Amino acid sequence: MTSTLTLGGVTADDVKASFRGEIYGAAGGMTDDWFRDHVRRNDVDLTRSLRWSLDGALCGAALLAFRGERAWVGAFGVVPEFRGRGLASRHLDETVAVARDAGATSVELEVLSHNSAAIRLYERGGFSHLGEIVVWSRAPAGRRSPAKRAAAAVDGNDLAAVTALARTPSTCWQREPRGVAAAAPFETLVSGAAEAPRAYAFVRRRRTSEATLLDAGASDPASANALLDALDATYVAETLMFVNEPPHGPLHDALLARESWREFARQHRMRIDLR
Repeated sequence: MTSTLTLGGVTADDVKASFRGEIYGAAGGMTDDWFRDHVRRNDVDLTRSLRWSLDGALCGAALLAFRGERAWVGAFGVVPEFRGRGLASRHLDETVAVARDAGATSVELEVLSHNSAAIRLYERGGFSHLGEIVVWSRAPAGRRSPAKRAAAAVDGNDLAAVTALARTPSTCWQREPRGVAAAAPFETLVSGAAEAPRAYAFVRRRRTSEATLLDAGASDPASANALLDALDATYVAETLMFVNEPPHGPLHDALLARESWREFARQHRMRIDLR
């Protein structure tokens, strides 16, 4: 059984259809707005992203992003009706081949830790494990008090300003300064002296009741706790989501110690070297 590969033309509906199933449910969060934001922020190259069909029906899709000689798989999936036919392995090989032909010397991706089938697929495809990263969430703590607001707006288009604060190396592709800066407008919180902050967070309000930490970091336990206090004071009424923090270090330990924060999901970072 051979599927037909097309480069370009991948849509939000294609990605959503390829992710449906027991792991992602109906993949309802993969809306047109999410897709446009995902493509723009993460340097997804739609001309090199892949769409597969079988007998004229969509059977899978993959998004490929590029930064210099590095590539990243921003989505990869087989439509549920076509799973179990050996297509995923072939599709993954073709995805890596497209990245190599584009000049990439490595390809990165993230996969949910409980998606054992996908992890085995990537391992068979030559990907190695780089470590785990954790998605955290915090429910609204109450009604916001204007007097407790502690955030300062910054020019999110200033890549240099974002880079100066951000940790090095970044925890993953989505939290690199280039992607954070592209998410403007957002707010910046810092802990410590303004000229030399010991902790920071870039926060984007998605809706009146939700906010996302685009990136954050802390150099020591006291600064990590001060940053979480500032987040609690500033985003009292919002649900907070914090994506892809390594399960070690001052910020992770501070999150783990707080009852208000919970582990929402865990992912494996994986990479294949093409050199």
